[in-house]
Amino acid sequence: MRGVVLPGRERVELREFDRPEPGHGQVLVKMKASGLCGSDLRAIYHKHTGSGAERYQNVIAGHEPSGRVEAVGPGVDGFEPGDRIVVYHILGCGRCEECTKGFMIGCTSQERAAYGWQRDGGHADYLLGEVSTLLHLAGGLTST
Repeated sequence: MRGVVLPGRERVELREFDRPEPGHGQVLVKMKASGLCGSDLRAIYHKHTGSGAERYQNVIAGHEPSGRVEAVGPGVDGFEPGDRIVVYHILGCGRCEECTKGFMIGCTSQERAAYGWQRDGGHADYLLGEVSTLLHLAGGLTST
């Protein structure tokens, strides 16, 4: 599959990647739309710097993805192939105080990973999503 990385110095590279297979608690998402936001441009595209939550790990970019579920891995309930979804951009540890309150963006663990920054994101043909980060796309909205 094709995927986009942001190597810094105001460059964008289209590369070939293996198509991922969903494991336990994961779904394979056929991408329909993936946004490029200001933090991507500032911290990755221009500067290619950052630490903590902004540490870019040379993964497929895109942390504002949406698409359709292509395949489901074992242990996934509530999602099936064909479902239209959006992906919440942060995967927290699920155990810290912020995560247990439902605020994965405030996760204090080193395990915290943002799609498109520390784990592969949506600027690709497919995305491997954790079911805990998926939301069904409302009926009147489109993902093009």
